Amino acid sequence: MARLIIKSPYFKGGGSSGKNAAGYLRYIATRERVEFLPDGRPPTHKQEQLIKKLTKDFPDSKTSVQYAEYTEEPTKYHASEFIASTLESYWPEVNQSETYMKYIATRPRVERLGSHGLFGDEDVVDLEKAMTELSEYPGNIWTHIISLKREDAERLGYDNAKAWRNLLRAHRNEIAAAMNIPPADFRWYAAFHDEGLHPHVHMMAWSAKPGQAYLNQEGIRKIKSELTRDIFQDELLHLYEQKSSSRDELVRQSRKTLLELTKRMCSEFCDSPAMENKLLDLSWSLETVRGKKVYGYLRKSVKAQVDAIVDELARLPEVE
Repeated sequence: MARLIIKSPYFKGGGSSGKNAAGYLRYIATRERVEFLPDGRPPTHKQEQLIKKLTKDFPDSKTSVQYAEYTEEPTKYHASEFIASTLESYWPEVNQSETYMKYIATRPRVERLGSHGLFGDEDVVDLEKAMTELSEYPGNIWTHIISLKREDAERLGYDNAKAWRNLLRAHRNEIAAAMNIPPADFRWYAAFHDEGLHPHVHMMAWSAKPGQAYLNQEGIRKIKSELTRDIFQDELLHLYEQKSSSRDELVRQSRKTLLELTKRMCSEFCDSPAMENKLLDLSWSLETVRGKKVYGYLRKSVKAQVDAIVDELARLPEVE
């Protein structure tokens, strides 16, 4: 299961989209924080009916982590997690439904930074001014939802608004680049929600110049890669060290095995005729190669011979 999850729906420019975006901004900025109390009792009938409606209205919601957790362990808590994440992910459509909006009105959980939980490039965000800005904006506005598993967020220190604010500020230019927006034109606000099993941040992002921004799957991948590298940097460093050590050991063992095979061939007691033939063929081919005998500089046909030897070498128990 992915350790960092990013969803990036957006509000289309024009029409009532600006008002919807402003409403979404108020919602993410003003949800009250509540205590994390998992409820292991079966879901209520109302929750089951709402989940049935959500999965019918938004079939893609069945691919979410929250839905998988709910189906694996159908409790009131997991039902609540799935409902909340789905309502937030499909806000433009949800905002038009009285049924959904009534549910949202009863679900507080934001960590406030003063009178609200909104943050951005500036230390102090004027919520009403920000809402007016969005309501009058004619272009597309993306609503990134970036979440971690509870255990990762607590272990790595991303269970608070300050840590997320520092992270997003540090990478705002990379996020802008992934959205094809010059840094000077990049605009964003965000709020942290300390939500159950998946603490997450909502980030609204757009360009000062309508029509300039563009985000595809590759862009989302770049954003995820940048944030993952920073959040898990200590663990990744340890992993890189392990991989480097393993690679060095593989090179050492392969070199040792190849030298032993060569000695056997010279003494005519080699028990690997396939390897012997491939090495002889490579030897003859290399006689016509000028300059350094470096893999990257070899002809395609000679590279294929080297690849075949590596494959054969990998079959030997001492290397495998």
